[in-house]
Amino acid sequence: MTPPRPVYLVVAVTGRALAASAARGGHRVVVLDLFADRDTRAVATACLPVVSARGLRFDRRALLEAAAALAPAPSAGLVYGSGFEGRIGLLARLARGRPLYGNPPEVVAAVRDPTTVFPLLDRLGLPHPDVRLAPPSDPAGWLVKRPGGAGGAHVCHAGTRRPPPGAYYQRFEAGQTFSALFLADGRRACVLGINRQWTAPARPGLPFLYGGAVGGIALPRPARREIEAGLDALVAMTGLVGLNGLDFVMRGDRWSVLELNPRPTATFELHDPDYPRGLFDWHLRACRGELPTRAATPRAVRAHAVMHAAALTRPDPGFAFPEWCRDVPLPGTRFAPGDPVCTVHAAAADADRALALLRRRYAAVERALRAAVA
Repeated sequence: MTPPRPVYLVVAVTGRALAASAARGGHRVVVLDLFADRDTRAVATACLPVVSARGLRFDRRALLEAAAALAPAPSAGLVYGSGFEGRIGLLARLARGRPLYGNPPEVVAAVRDPTTVFPLLDRLGLPHPDVRLAPPSDPAGWLVKRPGGAGGAHVCHAGTRRPPPGAYYQRFEAGQTFSALFLADGRRACVLGINRQWTAPARPGLPFLYGGAVGGIALPRPARREIEAGLDALVAMTGLVGLNGLDFVMRGDRWSVLELNPRPTATFELHDPDYPRGLFDWHLRACRGELPTRAATPRAVRAHAVMHAAALTRPDPGFAFPEWCRDVPLPGTRFAPGDPVCTVHAAAADADRALALLRRRYAAVERALRAAVA
């Protein structure tokens, strides 16, 4: 009798995309996240929510207890996504005794520390907006950021509320926001795709929440070359491994780094179908020191958008989300205003058509949800 394949522990704010990619590559996973959505449960060996009663963040005790019960160390390994940027100690505790597939806690801490990463960008000659630790005398035109945040919930306009401890200030730079998804092996990077991103001001005081993205973006050739060379230099200096993302803004042909995300980002699933065994598999391989010779040729351009509840919402338990929705909640789930409800997906031959289809589908789900709670 063949023994069961070892199980990987996947922990993230939402683990559905990682679990789905793992399943495509034949990997068994246990998922601990904040939602335990229907489609996550469908592709995971086991799935439990470990959300804190104080908001959309991990409950430390519940997370550690569930990890010990469902994927006791040593397991096949730990693969993590968002949710640990400001909780390095929790990541280190979770990784204890487990092979870690992703950046070590000390690397995450360094590249998310403004006193470390922006001086490094300066030494490498990589452009970025002005950054300071002290509040500017005139807050107009400045953003305030919390280093331990993700998904845009850590960003607001300076002067609109009291800054959290450890916050830093970054000058707002107009332009379109993009991200580069890349694999790293600790020495160099392989850019898998460029995505255009947008925000969704779904909650008061949080105007920069992640709203969605579309892949298949072709940058001006000089900017693309500079970004690829810059990522090679960053990886060599920091030792980054696995899937990562670089957020940047473009104004004309000029680009400027906003943030470096040292873990699989939400945009990786826009490119995952182009890899026969999925990008979860390539994440594992890159952490072991292997990179693809080149990015895969895209079979389509994909887009997704996070749908947030506009008001207090509890869809009818029998409500059927369309097949092009992901992160589908359990029947009877209640949503407060601003809570993420699901993710709407679309694919087409180019970015414009993918976005047009995404907008139509998003509007259709909105209408159906309103009718389901009327």
